[in-house]
Amino acid sequence: MIETKPSLEQGVREHAYLLWERDGCPEGRADEYWHQAHEHHLRERAYVLWEQEGRPEGRGDEYWHRTVNFEQD
Repeated sequence: MIETKPSLEQGVREHAYLLWERDGCPEGRADEYWHQAHEHHLRERAYVLWEQEGRPEGRGDEYWHRTVNFEQD
């Protein structure tokens, strides 16, 4: 799975927008929806990495950190 940072950001932005719409488009809560979508996206990516590498036991945190570190680089 190859993703670029712009595509990651676009995915988070789209998910945040869908969450915001689902909740009736409340004003003044854009950051809340962005953070919620970002967290979901990171968890989903970490799970996919873990799954692609054969679901190794006891290494879930490793995939979480790899995903977060990719976002920060």
